[in-house]
Amino acid sequence: MNATDITNGLTGAWRITVRDKRAKDCFDLSAEGAMRSFTALLLSLPVIFFTSTLSWRFAGEAFDLGEDISFGLFITTELLSTIVYWALFLAAMSRISRMMRLEAYYTPYLITYNWGTLFTTLAFALPLVPHAAGIYPATTAFLLAMPAIALLAWYRYQIAREVLGAEAGPAAGIVIFEVVLSLSVDQLLGMLLMPGAGVSA
Repeated sequence: MNATDITNGLTGAWRITVRDKRAKDCFDLSAEGAMRSFTALLLSLPVIFFTSTLSWRFAGEAFDLGEDISFGLFITTELLSTIVYWALFLAAMSRISRMMRLEAYYTPYLITYNWGTLFTTLAFALPLVPHAAGIYPATTAFLLAMPAIALLAWYRYQIAREVLGAEAGPAAGIVIFEVVLSLSVDQLLGMLLMPGAGVSA
């Protein structure tokens, strides 16, 4: 893995977002490319650490939770939640793609999913950087980051439609399934690792 692979992956993710037909030219869709795309998970973890740190501070300030949740436990829960739901979703999609008779397109879907996750994670984090530098308050930062949630849903829908080849209804269902799975994993790990603190952020 080198800087060119990362740049191509992020460029391809952006092109998928804007429905640029050249997006497929940015990805290595081979089995080796699939393995390298998991680098996107490793690159996402420091970004998630950054956003989770700001979330923990914001929760402590806004809801006075600082004494209820330790920083280390909160961050551990967030990172573990990301890894677990990522693995479960891709495993589930392997089976779902076979059920839909679209297994031939699963590898390209996995590759674009992985790089797209890094892309949307960075999109969420960027508006938080000025807050970390003290330029504007946390409330403003998280409000500015909210469009990244819509960007994430749009991206997931686009790759389900254009890369996996699902029809509009099933593609929307895949997006909804991912949201439910993510929230469920987050909720479960929050209850297991942070009992008494409520739902994991």
